[in-house]
Amino acid sequence: MKDEMTPLADAVADFRKSTPRGPLAAALERVANETPEDAAAALAAADAEALRQAAHERATFRRRRYEETRPKAYTFACYQNLLPQQDPDGRGSRWLDSGHKNALIVGPSGHGKTHLAYAIGNDAVARGMWVEAWTVSELLQALAPLPTHARFDEVRSRRQEATWDAVKECELLILDDLGAEAGSGYVADRNTEQLTEILTARDTNPACRTIITLNGDRTDHLTDDPRGPNSKSRQKKVTEVKAAAANRIAERYGARVATRLQNDMVGIWVEGACFRQAATWNPFS
Repeated sequence: MKDEMTPLADAVADFRKSTPRGPLAAALERVANETPEDAAAALAAADAEALRQAAHERATFRRRRYEETRPKAYTFACYQNLLPQQDPDGRGSRWLDSGHKNALIVGPSGHGKTHLAYAIGNDAVARGMWVEAWTVSELLQALAPLPTHARFDEVRSRRQEATWDAVKECELLILDDLGAEAGSGYVADRNTEQLTEILTARDTNPACRTIITLNGDRTDHLTDDPRGPNSKSRQKKVTEVKAAAANRIAERYGARVATRLQNDMVGIWVEGACFRQAATWNPFS
């Protein structure tokens, strides 16, 4: 018996002589004759394939998550289905390609703001982007501190952490119906802090883009100047109404939220025919 260990190549040669050649013998021979460079290249190739597979699975999960949480009414939302009032001057349908960081979609309730937002979101998902879409109320509820009995619930804690990470890091975040969330006092302050934290993280990441929808007052009821609907006086009133809608963000949430949304923003005003039934009716007539 030899005092020293037999080199691997010698052991493989002995094994090959005593055993019919098969997969095991071939594998051993390959390993025995492999140089450090060959081994490193093989490991790198295996790692690259594993990373590609992980990226594919991650992208598939994110797309499925978006599709499962997206309201069914917006499953087929697309640019081709938009009315002119929802896409003034193509500001909505061209936004994704424009490279602008933020979009603020404002207008009266029921006029297609959310439909436009999801048309953009569906387009982004089709391009392979990571998209998260929430109503502001639902997001803030999901991020609210867990009740006492659930603070040690590992599943709920991990789900909340995953939500925090997703809305801070996703390539496109849709925040629908800003300002409709309930809350006063401590709750309102907490909501503002959470929104500030999310928007700050996104503002400092050049890969993150955000769409906000916000209700605004109508402008088509404004009194026209005798000189016509395009008179300077009417246009001034329209501008004031639109500016007031955007400025309500600062009034409610403070300058920290407003200034982060103002960074490289496109404003899209949606107004025209209302898609919903009238808010008042008489069922007894």
